[in-house]
Amino acid sequence: MSFIARWCFRHRLAVIAAWVLALIALTALAQAVKAEYSDSFSLPGTGSTTAQQLLLASTVPAQSGDSDTIVWHVGTGTVRDPVVMTRMSAALTRIATFPEVASVISPYGPGGTAHISRDDRTAYAVVTFTKQSFDLTTADVVRVIDAAQAAREPGLDVQLGGQAIESAQQPPLSLGTVVGVLAAAIVLFTAFGSLLATLLPLITALAGVVGGLMAIAPLTHSMSILPLAPIIAALIGLGVGIDYALFIVTRYRRGLEAGLTPEEAAVTALNTSGRTVLFAGGTVCIALLGILVLNFGFLNGLAIACALTVVLTVLATITMLPALLSLFGRRVLSRRQRRTLGTQPRPAGGPEPTAAGAWVRWADIVQRRPAVLAAVAVAVMLVLAIPLSRLQFGSSDQGHDPASTTTRQAYDLLAQGFGPGFNGPLMLVAQASSPTGAAALHALEARLPQLADVASVAADAAAAGMTVIQLTPRTSPEAPATTALITTLRTTTIPAAEQGTTLRVYVGGQSATSADFTSARSA
Repeated sequence: MSFIARWCFRHRLAVIAAWVLALIALTALAQAVKAEYSDSFSLPGTGSTTAQQLLLASTVPAQSGDSDTIVWHVGTGTVRDPVVMTRMSAALTRIATFPEVASVISPYGPGGTAHISRDDRTAYAVVTFTKQSFDLTTADVVRVIDAAQAAREPGLDVQLGGQAIESAQQPPLSLGTVVGVLAAAIVLFTAFGSLLATLLPLITALAGVVGGLMAIAPLTHSMSILPLAPIIAALIGLGVGIDYALFIVTRYRRGLEAGLTPEEAAVTALNTSGRTVLFAGGTVCIALLGILVLNFGFLNGLAIACALTVVLTVLATITMLPALLSLFGRRVLSRRQRRTLGTQPRPAGGPEPTAAGAWVRWADIVQRRPAVLAAVAVAVMLVLAIPLSRLQFGSSDQGHDPASTTTRQAYDLLAQGFGPGFNGPLMLVAQASSPTGAAALHALEARLPQLADVASVAADAAAAGMTVIQLTPRTSPEAPATTALITTLRTTTIPAAEQGTTLRVYVGGQSATSADFTSARSA
């Protein structure tokens, strides 16, 4: 580490220029190849994944692109009133003409009765895009949102739900990054009292994060990476990058206060805290790559992308940071600290000033009463762990979105108008290749409405040799009763129907996928 520190310190301009050129090259490469993220949330060998694959491989309509909903609710009257019908039909007709929209299924068209609630006060239309949500541009989705919300008027509430709508309503990654950087800057400036000392951890962390995010784009062409990978990688990169740089900057400042020259202070900092950074960074990467052994294919790309970002932040910390320390020298100290420095620097390895302050006093208290404070810490941890006893694993849906968002309001309107289970229907994909299989399927369709916690059953679509049954639970997607219903279908109802026939039925849908993920995680 001493050699790296001295070389980077003495060749500061070359190191900084190399980082700038590398970031420019990575950015140009990312712009040229364009990221191709995959939102495939699948677990090989599970019923939900098999159902999903059959749907995608079939000719079942409305499966090629993302399907979202436009929901409207009237305060008085019904959604069948001529004024409401005219207004909403005009909006849906306009949306159907947008190039990114494949189709719009209106409740006012043939077979649309099922899209109107029993009290006739809530209705919804299904908008199918030409692409999946992660392939759509924000402008394409916002155009649909604006056209739908333009139909609002007093007494007519119009909201939108679905994955594409939710993605378009989320704040951009840059906003979250800016907020995080500003918060970190405030904390660092409060601790250091020096603007330059505050900037150093931020600059190195941002260099590593930007390099990591740009490097993710080419990776998407060689492996499946989730669209949320840049968000997770940025959060981890900023956290570890600022933390690692803080170790070295703090050690460097203490060396200067001890009378070391800037170069010797930098070498000492890298030779001590720099080793800590390498060890900590390696530990984080090992922990992230440990996801690979879980056999969840859709998480592998996420793990590699995050580990790559951590590697680049560590590299920036041990190369760019010494160069910046050489550039700023003693100016990383506050003016008061620079005024108290001796006129003649002490040699390398000289004694450091005695630490003082509130944290030192607290450390003394901990050392004098370790048993008591350890017991208090354990008690606090146990109290904080109490909520874990009621922890439920799974994927959160739009019912957890902020109450002010259109996706949350659409979710609530659908739940109120059609029942809580409407937001998480189960898709039963059935294959019957013989007359006995077809007869067993008809018997199963007649049996399903009799099950507890089943609100409705309907044949959603059919293809050659395949039937898709949409089963709506009475309970919400995350309710234990919904999970119990999935278990009953898979262990009792469906096996009984399949026995002795060629019928094969697979339970899919978001709730089934979440249940499979929880089971696989616990296995």
